Amino acid sequence: MKCLLLLSLFFLPLCHAEQVLRADYRERPPEMQAIDALPVGPLIEVLDTAAQRVGARIEWRYAPFVRSLEDLKSGRIDLAPRVLFTAERMDYVHFLPSIGTQRKSIRFIVKTVQQASLRSYADLQGKVIGVKRGTAYFDQFDGDSALTKSLATDDYLLAGMFRAGRLDVMVVLDAEAIEAQFHKIGFSDYSYADYQYEQSVGNYYGASKRHYLGDKKTLYEQLGQTLRGMRESGEIARIYHRYGVVPPETEE
Repeated sequence: MKCLLLLSLFFLPLCHAEQVLRADYRERPPEMQAIDALPVGPLIEVLDTAAQRVGARIEWRYAPFVRSLEDLKSGRIDLAPRVLFTAERMDYVHFLPSIGTQRKSIRFIVKTVQQASLRSYADLQGKVIGVKRGTAYFDQFDGDSALTKSLATDDYLLAGMFRAGRLDVMVVLDAEAIEAQFHKIGFSDYSYADYQYEQSVGNYYGASKRHYLGDKKTLYEQLGQTLRGMRESGEIARIYHRYGVVPPETEE
């Protein structure tokens, strides 16, 4: 009897073991970034909070977005913040409920003396355009095979290519992120072109569809329900405000 009691006490913690979810983050200030090698920002806190409430813990990894997409496909990670919804990604990403919508202007960076050289979409023809691999910008641009696009895995490489004169234009989804990279390399000879593309996009956490169709469906759905409740109660907005960041607009 004593042996059985000891065995039950030994295995009891395993029954209540915390579920670990692997998630990637990247430089997307002010919503998420690495500070002293630690993930910081409202997108980090929102997911940490939601995970804790469903009995899970997020294990964060810093990685370029293109790697995160590949690892979502294979199931090597569970989640990634700020995954833009596209029909193609639905094949391998289970999108948790949006935490709101945001205005995201697609902007184009040129050398300062060339600021007026890009006034319309047609002006992109014949220019070498720096593009981040794996990023969705807008349908017309993403599907335009007539444009000359030079791919890089992250903002650091794009900034270096632009400074070296290997690019005529850079397409930018997150201005703060690329400006931070220019600052790091001490480069300031750039301006935003007159042309930009305006759009409103949902802010989603993307989960691995492989795991969703496997053994984590219930956990992912609980996580989604928790995020929806945090959005509707205004908790997500309050978290954003604590960081001094404008929160996503609540969907009707």
